Amino acid sequence: MLIVADATKGKQLASALGVEKTACVSDPYDALSELGRRCWSAVVLSAPRADLGGLARAARRLQKRARLVAACEPATEPEVRAMVGRCLDDYFIHPPSREDVAHLRQAVAVDSPDGASRLGPRRTARLVEAARDVTTLEACAAQIVTEQFGVPCAWHNAGEVPSGMRAVLMSAGAAPRVLAWTPPAGAVDESGLLEELRQLLPPLEESARRAESLHKLAITDHLTGAYNRRYFYAVTDQILQCAPRGDSRIAMLLFDIDDFKHYNDTYSYAVGDEILREIARLVRKVTRSHDLVARIGGDEFAVLFQSAEAPRAAGSRPLDDAYVLADRFRRAVATHEFPSLGPRAVGRLSVSGGLARFPADGVTCRELLRAADRAIKRAKQAGKNAIELISRA
Repeated sequence: MLIVADATKGKQLASALGVEKTACVSDPYDALSELGRRCWSAVVLSAPRADLGGLARAARRLQKRARLVAACEPATEPEVRAMVGRCLDDYFIHPPSREDVAHLRQAVAVDSPDGASRLGPRRTARLVEAARDVTTLEACAAQIVTEQFGVPCAWHNAGEVPSGMRAVLMSAGAAPRVLAWTPPAGAVDESGLLEELRQLLPPLEESARRAESLHKLAITDHLTGAYNRRYFYAVTDQILQCAPRGDSRIAMLLFDIDDFKHYNDTYSYAVGDEILREIARLVRKVTRSHDLVARIGGDEFAVLFQSAEAPRAAGSRPLDDAYVLADRFRRAVATHEFPSLGPRAVGRLSVSGGLARFPADGVTCRELLRAADRAIKRAKQAGKNAIELISRA
């Protein structure tokens, strides 16, 4: 039980109520801190105080299961009584009668057999913070269950729970997943924390899915599905800032479609849009999962090649891998049949690109793009349909 009162009255109330686990605070900010730190089965607020109504409403938001009671003086009884049902569960006149003491003790005994078994404000805040995406939310829920019961648990697709494990939580959605564990030894009270998780997770999962959808809209190009310019610049700069300056495993490809205006003017802008979508599909097919592909603007695309392996032996040339992938993409475009251009479209389309390396040609996204753009001009001057390294430009 938490008592919010001045030091003298707090001691009097604690002594009169005789509850074993009792904490007393006088400052309302300290009270809010205590209310957010752990679960309380009962909270006694001393009256009169100017902030009684606000403090009671804050306590209710933080402690939805606690019994909120005011200890008032006879003179303030009408004012306090008016709050019952709105922000208070009950009140008594100080000093409490035997009946008042019995009611509070019963609330402590019945409402919270084990305060630590409840989810609590801090764990709830962790779940809300984790609702940025479903994966993070699921990991947070599993961690909370493991912390509470000391038993490892993991999420599985519905119908794929390993033998010997038991599902304790199930996610919502079109493809439900279950959190399963090997049941701990001894009896487990699942009516507390697990039941609260079952009630709280569905709306948080819905929020996480909305957040994922909005995040995807914010970082992708609406036409091609590739990353957009803003996201590419931001993530590339983060990667480059973390990369050692002696690391030569990063390269930047910038390319555009040769004579793209001709296709827009000849076949229509709708066909031009379909070409852009097809180009994006081709470059994603050639590149690796850890490479970043983005549409920079118009018919211009960029790829940040990253080696996923550890630093290579002396004498190796990781930039060659990026060049091989870039040239493989160029040849794929040159031999691809673009449906929007008709059956005789093979060989009609080509791309020209420039390849710059980190850190020799630049240490920021803009520097690497500028260097790669110089290499593109060299490729265009040489007759197009080519990938040029900036070191040769």
